[in-house]
Amino acid sequence: MALPKRTLGKTGATVTVLGLGGVCWNLLDDDAEAVKIVHRAIDLGITYLDTASGYKDSERKLGLALKDRDRDGLFVASKCIKRSGDDVKQEIAQSFEDLGVETIDLIQLHAVDQQEGLLIDTLKTDGALRVIEEYQKAGKIRFVGLTGHTYPANFVQMIGEYDFDTVLNPMGAPNRVWNDFSSTTIPAARAKGMGIIGMKVLAYGQIPAEHRALFMHYSMGLDIDVAIIGMDTVAQVEENVRIAEAFQPLTAQQERLVIDEAMLVAAGDKKKLFWLPEVRAAG
Repeated sequence: MALPKRTLGKTGATVTVLGLGGVCWNLLDDDAEAVKIVHRAIDLGITYLDTASGYKDSERKLGLALKDRDRDGLFVASKCIKRSGDDVKQEIAQSFEDLGVETIDLIQLHAVDQQEGLLIDTLKTDGALRVIEEYQKAGKIRFVGLTGHTYPANFVQMIGEYDFDTVLNPMGAPNRVWNDFSSTTIPAARAKGMGIIGMKVLAYGQIPAEHRALFMHYSMGLDIDVAIIGMDTVAQVEENVRIAEAFQPLTAQQERLVIDEAMLVAAGDKKKLFWLPEVRAAG
């Protein structure tokens, strides 16, 4: 079997339905172990590699892995947290240095749904988006995206304010029953041809092992192009690839089971599960 592939919206890029999230393995103290996880993911067919400048050593460790690989077919997606042009220029320059690549496939403005009107600053002549556009014109960055974790209404508003290539939102089943992005951002993004990336598929590891496959298949069954999952062991990579290779849309009975379990998960610590602002600020 092989990992299913989909087209990432109007980018035209073909990516695997399962992407390697950039948070978990980057927290490993051992560089060699982190690199091993990236290599195993690529060897098993994963092509979408998620990272961010704010994920501790994620970009540097991914760069260590990429220097030994042929980039052909791989899609490297990073994120920037800065908003002003000067700051984001430095941030992106550091991303290129850490990743050790000539081009970055996708740079995403990270977590911009926390307050209304925040995108205005990035659209100024000296704002982050103008800097990214300069990199695009130079052929150094291929696509630009937007990410948000917490406020679907704010996010939909920003989808309409700029012609982004992709969006990244929580698309796990617990978000379906609390703070649902899927019912709002998917149609808004698709109306503009944007690629859609789903995160929080397994709710920060809160999904019981016996339901992991169903939860992964739930998210992959949405109208999204890739579901990114953080993994910090080779065994996790291998198991998640096996689950993704066997993807089938859920039956009505399976979906009811997932939603019932998701309600239990969502009833837990929402600050931990849904990346609420006070937790983000603290951590």
